[in-house]
Formats: sequence, structure tokens, C-alpha cells
Amino acid sequence: MKEFVEKEKLRIEEFLKDSMEHQDKKVDYILYKSDTNETNTLCSNSSSEEAIEFTPITKNYPEGYSNVPEWDFNFDYYIYNLLEEGWKVGYMTPEVHYSIWNSIHELYPEDIDYKDGVQNYLQYCADNGITKEFLDKNTELDTPDIMNYFEGLAMFETMEYKGYIIEADDVNFDNDKENLVNIYESKKDYENKESIEVVSLNTIGLKQNIKEYIDETYMMKDIDVPSERAYLNFVLGYDLLQDMLKKSDKPECDISYDFCDYVSGKFMKSEEYRNTRHSTYEMLEQWIRDNKNLIQYEYNDFIGKEYETYNDKTVLLTGDRNGQPIVLVERVVDEKPEYIIGINYEIKDNNLSWGYGYYYDDDIKKALNDYQKVIEGGNLADTFIKKEELKVKFVGIDSWDRPVYKDKEGNLYKDVNLDRGELDLHTAVNNDFYGEPDSPISDDIKVSVIKSFNKNKDRER
Repeated sequence: MKEFVEKEKLRIEEFLKDSMEHQDKKVDYILYKSDTNETNTLCSNSSSEEAIEFTPITKNYPEGYSNVPEWDFNFDYYIYNLLEEGWKVGYMTPEVHYSIWNSIHELYPEDIDYKDGVQNYLQYCADNGITKEFLDKNTELDTPDIMNYFEGLAMFETMEYKGYIIEADDVNFDNDKENLVNIYESKKDYENKESIEVVSLNTIGLKQNIKEYIDETYMMKDIDVPSERAYLNFVLGYDLLQDMLKKSDKPECDISYDFCDYVSGKFMKSEEYRNTRHSTYEMLEQWIRDNKNLIQYEYNDFIGKEYETYNDKTVLLTGDRNGQPIVLVERVVDEKPEYIIGINYEIKDNNLSWGYGYYYDDDIKKALNDYQKVIEGGNLADTFIKKEELKVKFVGIDSWDRPVYKDKEGNLYKDVNLDRGELDLHTAVNNDFYGEPDSPISDDIKVSVIKSFNKNKDRER
């Protein structure tokens, strides 16, 4: 229960206790508005024949409350209506839940006007463990199960649709009528928490909203996949990979086409390809640039390139940094590959040596990334130093299409790269979701994007 809701509950309980007229009443439920902290509270006696309510309006009344005639009260107007307008359940007794479940069982959907309010109520039940079993136990009554009417997805619950695993996350920080949703390409990716996208979708009818989003975004109904792949092959062969293919020891057209087709397949499975906020060409160009050395390494392997080897050291890639010769080397140690970046290397008398080097065990991906960094003029002095980590979660897109992230303390950050390539996070002016980017995050800080800060948090009752 939120602190201000609990204080209001205690205040009203104290009022009821001190009132001769209302001592027989108890708090049935409290609704609240998250943006104003206003509350709407109903109290009744055991027979529910007499009820009073405390609302923002009744604060101006002499008594501070108003009477609710028995003939006037119904869940549709007093609860579902408010939930549809953005109010939320802050507190509710099991007995009221039981009565609501019976009402929904008898009247939904034909005889209820505020159906979205019902869905908001069922979302609350799903997120807070209000189940038939919970109500049966706490009321000692047989509660009809109404969760078959629920069209949403409980927080951190998953569903599977057309091969994708979808997980509902927290409420959107910027729009509390939407939920963040993590999309995974496979069960393995879900287990590894490697999502391909985080999107924000309307909470009401979340399951259907997810299905529609998957169909529109991932099923590519309007895309001829073979034609799309042929287009990518053409762009790779005659533009983005042309220099590499021409300089190859095996520039034959069929080999070049097969490799371009291989790269196209990898790209079409990437997060960049699914980024619909930029053109396919832009994202392919970005993806090729970010994976340049990995692609070169895979191409060499694809064509069966015979590498030069010197005293058990195999030269994979060579380049220079401001005139300094740089080499990426593979050698086998105890039957396992080890990768080394050698600085100021030289080959003399059939022997390969270097002034100093960086050793990567069998982490070829990091070695290739660092190789790219160093030939672009970067320094690897701190590449193995454990950096301070900043964990952030995606919370939405601002009015300038900048992805916005939030850390555990509530600090907001803007990605000025607009979701292209690596994150370039800046703080937000006045920590405002729509504020301009301010100070950049230090290069000494490692940024990790996570899905939730604490998935085992206590649920409100």
C-alpha cells in the first residue's frame, strides 16, 4: 500500500472510531490518482445498508464526507468509471473484491458500461495476486473465477505468440496507461534476458495489443522476404562490402554472392534490422560499421583463407594506428585458442614479435572490437579494468525521438544517438522526461541496460 493511501486509511479509521454515528462502519476501498495523490474512499457498515464516501469534493463539506444511498451505489459508476478515468486501486477488502467478482461474473460484458475500467481492475488483480484461491481463503466463500475475462498480461508474466516470447514489464514512466513490453526471439533468448526490443503498449487489452504489434512489426506482411534479401545482397555486394570483396584472394562472383547472402541472413536476425525508426539501408550501414572486423574475420574463414603463421602465431588481421603497425593474432594454448593484439609488431627471420600486447583468452568478439578501436586511434590501456557500472532501464521516447532511460535512483538519461549503434547517454535537464540532453556520461562508466531493477518487489494489497 502506498504511504499516502495508508495515512488516509488511518485518518478515516480514526474518524470512524471517534464518531458515534459511524462507529459501525469500516473502510471498504480506497482509490487514488497517482499524479495528484487524491483519494476516493468508501466506508460502510456490515450490512452495506449505510455508506459514506470521502472524496476530493467532500473535503469542502462541513462533515468532510457525503452519504451514499444504498439504491444509488453500483460498481460500474463508483469504481469502474473512476478506474477508466485514471484512478487506481490503493486498498480494497477481500469482501469487496468478492462482491465485485460476483458482479462481473453476472453482468460482464453486456450489462457494464465502463468495460475498460473492468479491465483496469482485472489488471490490478493480476498484478497483485488477487485470485479465486486468494478470495476463497480470505472470505471462506466460493468465488466465481472471472479471470477468463482478463484481456491483459500481469506484470512480469509472459506469453508466446508466433514463436516470440513476450514479457510484460513495469508501467511506462512517461505514460501510466501503457506498459513496457520485452520481446524475445526465442525461449533461449528469454532465459538469457536478451530481448530484441522493448516497446510501450496500451495496458488495456495488452495481449491483443501485443499480437497486433508483433503482426505489424515482425511478421512483415507487406515485405517479400526473398526480394528483401536480394536487395540486401545487392547493397552489400555493390556498395558496403565491395572493397573487401574486390581485394579478396577469391573475388569470384558466386563466392561473393554466397557470402553476401550469409551476411544478409545474419542482419535480418539482428536488432538493427527490426529497428523501424530508420531505413533498412541506414541500419544495414550501421550494422556493417559496428561489425566490420567480425565480418572480415568471418569472410576469411568463409573462403578458407590460408593465414600466415609464424612460430605458432597465426596472423588474422593487420593494420596501423598513426603509423604504428598493429596485428591481431591467434595462437593455440592447451588446445584452446587465445587472441592477442600486438602493438608495434614486426616479422623478422620468420619470427613474429611485438613491443607489447593485449591478451584476450578465447574472447574473439572483444579482441575484434578492441582491434577496431585501436586502429581507429584508440587506447587499450584500460580495456581490462572493471569500470563503474550504471544500470538503466528503458522508459520511453521523448518528443525528439530520443530513447529515454532511468536508473534505480530515478535519474533520467537521453540517448543522443537515437537508438543507432552504441548508447550515447546524457543526463536530462532538470531530470525532465522532455528536457534537453545535458552532461554526457563519462567514458569510464560502463552502461548496462536491464529490464527491471527488482522483479521480486513486494506486491501491494
